[in-house]
Amino acid sequence: MSSPNDLLLEKAEDLGWRVHFYDDNSIGFKTYSPAGEDFIFSIEGRDIVREVAEYAYDFDADEHASMWIDARERVSGVPQSIRTLIDDADEIQKMLDELAYALREMEEN
Repeated sequence: MSSPNDLLLEKAEDLGWRVHFYDDNSIGFKTYSPAGEDFIFSIEGRDIVREVAEYAYDFDADEHASMWIDARERVSGVPQSIRTLIDDADEIQKMLDELAYALREMEEN
């Protein structure tokens, strides 16, 4: 029988996130953005739903896009279009919000 945490992590995988377990018991979530960014974040893993929701809430799409705009000349593979980077950061925000919402829904049911 699957634990509640197993079911939450299976839901994340159903939404396209790859889940990684680290030696320190933290949990990593990885996916690709529409523009091809290898997007990864991790949580402590004590309260998956709360920690993912906090990460989604704290994610700043403007700051994320700005980081990549600044990195365009130094990092290979970064799109040169500022519009692409802004739109991609907005999509990452939507993906995080969708993940947080889905996990919260599972916890409540």
